Amino acid sequence: MSMFVSARFVSAWFTCACLLLAAPPALAGDPPIARALLAPELAALNDEELARIGAMSPLPALPADPTNRVADSLAAAQLGHRLFFDKRLSPKGISCASCHDPALAFTDGKPLAQGIATARRNTPTILDAARRRWNGWDGKFDSLWSQALSPLENPMEMGSSRARLLQVVRDDPDLRARYNAIFGDFPSELAAGARDPLATVLATDLAPATQALIDATTANVLKSLGAYQRKLLSGPAPIDRFVDGLNGKQGGDLDALSPAARRGLATFVSKGGCYQCHRGPSFTDEEFHALGLAGANGRVPDDPARLAAVDFLRANPFNCAGILSDARDSAKANMVKGLRRSSELFGQFRTPSLRGVALTAPYMHDGRFASLDAVAHFYDTLDGASPIGHHGESVLVPLDLGASGRADLVEFLRALGTDVSLGDPWKVNPLV
Repeated sequence: MSMFVSARFVSAWFTCACLLLAAPPALAGDPPIARALLAPELAALNDEELARIGAMSPLPALPADPTNRVADSLAAAQLGHRLFFDKRLSPKGISCASCHDPALAFTDGKPLAQGIATARRNTPTILDAARRRWNGWDGKFDSLWSQALSPLENPMEMGSSRARLLQVVRDDPDLRARYNAIFGDFPSELAAGARDPLATVLATDLAPATQALIDATTANVLKSLGAYQRKLLSGPAPIDRFVDGLNGKQGGDLDALSPAARRGLATFVSKGGCYQCHRGPSFTDEEFHALGLAGANGRVPDDPARLAAVDFLRANPFNCAGILSDARDSAKANMVKGLRRSSELFGQFRTPSLRGVALTAPYMHDGRFASLDAVAHFYDTLDGASPIGHHGESVLVPLDLGASGRADLVEFLRALGTDVSLGDPWKVNPLV
């Protein structure tokens, strides 16, 4: 979690505001919360702080993705659902679900992702990933469908290739029939035979036209995976029932938060400053911050993060502005076109949503904190932070909440989502 934002970041945020797909909910004009309904733990909050609570719910409608023409196709989501759990996509028998386990809120519960080898970063949940402006810890992907290729071809993760992905679809009668129904007949030029164009592991020694056809067909399959991931949404949380209660809505419950959670909520929207980066119903500003956490060397941060991600994203032919996008002039595409490289981006990681955060331990981009208590202790004390000047947020200061204040804050965080709806058919393996 990131809880403070530097002045230089605020300036940059306003500069690029025209590129935002969905700005955090405005506080002005929000329905006033009746003070008569407030529990003692919230009674001292001012109107602005109460408005921050009112903006925590409900979640808005899922944003459209015009770069994926099958984003909301049921048939595409069903194809993607099967592929997500299919271990044949990797020569090592690793599926997408191997790291994004539904039983673990679509994480793997490990500090660092474990595929063929141990990765450098923690596995983030993909619940509500369709709500994110950027995907990945460093935001190197601008859509769900483009993101799906990276773990497939990463030698440390699935160690596979787009050629193998297409082979699985082409050679499985059910998958191929589903593909044909959505996108038209699987390209005859990619048929199996004595000179199978998909037989090579990386498919990098082919004629340009064949390689372009492989990429276009791969994009279709990736868009099915993106359509499936749009179905992976978090369920209602106690915070939603509580806010509904404050606003006098039917189904609201002023007892949905315990007294300790209410005290934590008061800290969150006031002296804790958590709302500065974790705001709105998704509890994220959708931006990037450098917390100054010591790197693997035990001293200064050493992961370029957003800086390297911008280079990757601008060069990625599968980005929203690229030839494989279905809306190359959309707002999402224009965001990519507007990206600029800056040294200030070094070490910045995306602010994660806090919805369901209690289910996604361990925490931070490198999984260094095993529990929410450890995260709260870091922000309370800044133990382990690097000295100011190493690309850290310059206004990050200890909160000095003490043990009881930290416990209250953690209790509130636990109220931000516990229902992963494992009864939802989209969240179970369709192949068993």
